[in-house]
Amino acid sequence: MRLIFIFFLLFGILNAEATIETTKNTYLQQEEVKVTLTGMLGNPQDWVGVYPQGASNAWDNIVKWSWTGGIIDGNITIGTIPVGDYEVRAFFNNSFEVESSYPFSIEEGDLDVNISTTKNSYLPNEDVVVNFSNMLGDVKDWIGIYPQGASNDWGNVVAWKFTNALVDGNITFSNLAEGNYSVRAFFSNSFNLEANSSFTIQDEEVTVDEVTLTLNKEVYAQNELIYINYDHMQGNNLDWIAIYPAGATYHFENVIDYKYTWGNISGEIALGGFPQGETLHGFTPMPRLSAGNYEIRAFFNNTLHAEKIVPFTVTEQPVVSTMYEDANGSISEDWIHVSGPYPPVYYNGVVRLRAKWINKYTNTSEYTLPFDVPNTTQKVLELDVGVQGRWTPHFNVGVIVQTTNGQRRMLWDSFLNHYNVSANKQGNVLSYPTYVDLQRYTSKSRKHFRVNVDKYLKILEPNNKVISITDFFATGGDLDNIKLSSH
Repeated sequence: MRLIFIFFLLFGILNAEATIETTKNTYLQQEEVKVTLTGMLGNPQDWVGVYPQGASNAWDNIVKWSWTGGIIDGNITIGTIPVGDYEVRAFFNNSFEVESSYPFSIEEGDLDVNISTTKNSYLPNEDVVVNFSNMLGDVKDWIGIYPQGASNDWGNVVAWKFTNALVDGNITFSNLAEGNYSVRAFFSNSFNLEANSSFTIQDEEVTVDEVTLTLNKEVYAQNELIYINYDHMQGNNLDWIAIYPAGATYHFENVIDYKYTWGNISGEIALGGFPQGETLHGFTPMPRLSAGNYEIRAFFNNTLHAEKIVPFTVTEQPVVSTMYEDANGSISEDWIHVSGPYPPVYYNGVVRLRAKWINKYTNTSEYTLPFDVPNTTQKVLELDVGVQGRWTPHFNVGVIVQTTNGQRRMLWDSFLNHYNVSANKQGNVLSYPTYVDLQRYTSKSRKHFRVNVDKYLKILEPNNKVISITDFFATGGDLDNIKLSSH
């Protein structure tokens, strides 16, 4: 019996399949790196280490490390790490044989901490609720109430509380005297101010400003995003703004698209894109509003009582396009052969870009088609793929865009669908699964591909916006009719 037990124990150890990954692909230098472990051995001397990317597992290469505490599945906080590109690696039982690894990066920059009260003015008997977001997550992050204009010295603190290591959340303060105050956010028990907001305690009713919603247009085409500037929201995390059909009841099943304001009293959101939390797998088609009459409605604190309603209209409008490659007898002279053994060529009415695999999974080819003038008005990418009788290996297509937050490379890759990989961000590269397969079954059937670049940008960067599109790129494919369209 003992031999059987030892056999199964050894069998389980040999077949343990550990995984490790960081909670984010990119951290700012102030943030603590946190990892999620599954399938560990459960040995007290299982451990994780942070190494520079590409470094060997030698002890001298370790940047930071931690025992797992014998957990099998769970989370570990590694701490802060200098700027650079790293891998976190999991090891069993004090060995140096890596069981799983995951890449991540540390970038320079400051956390965009936000702090606000739910109201600008309170009565003396009211609780003051403070919403905060993007805190460091340290157990000694704290929020303090100060008289307005006072320094951050401890002697000036009127009331204070730790954030309980929350990154986003709220804190309530009670029994504050009448006066003008500043609520301030600090990291790690320090007095270095990260964010602040003002409010008042006064013994009289305060006039509340009416919510305002300002749309960037009154009439939209059927595939456009609706940008809304809002002001005088209540400041609750669950204040929200939504699109309804004109005249529809407030029942939530009538909501077409919505977003929370996350404690912001004023700001900008875009609606009419991909609904919050919807997966792109299963070849999700790009959302669009049909022609008709609609309303933008604003609500406080997850209720269904509208504070403001603004109407708008969607009409069927002709699409205006700029063609960059029609492969009509020849291909554009502007193509740049970035890498790979084969230059772009004209073939039977398409531009043929040949993907070249090495190691059975890495494509070494890349081709770029720069635009003479950055396109600031047409943000829908269109192209045709296939129908030339050949199987095309793994490739992707994409655009280089200038955004309000800098340059981005946005690419669409059916390979992500094949392996059920979600949309993801690595530095300034944003990768998305495709709603139509660009690789399989295209040898005898041409596929048309059409994506609104601004809508896809907001999946991974909701507060970002496309300014212009400057280049098309691809790593393979038989492509035709590459163009940008108005909507």
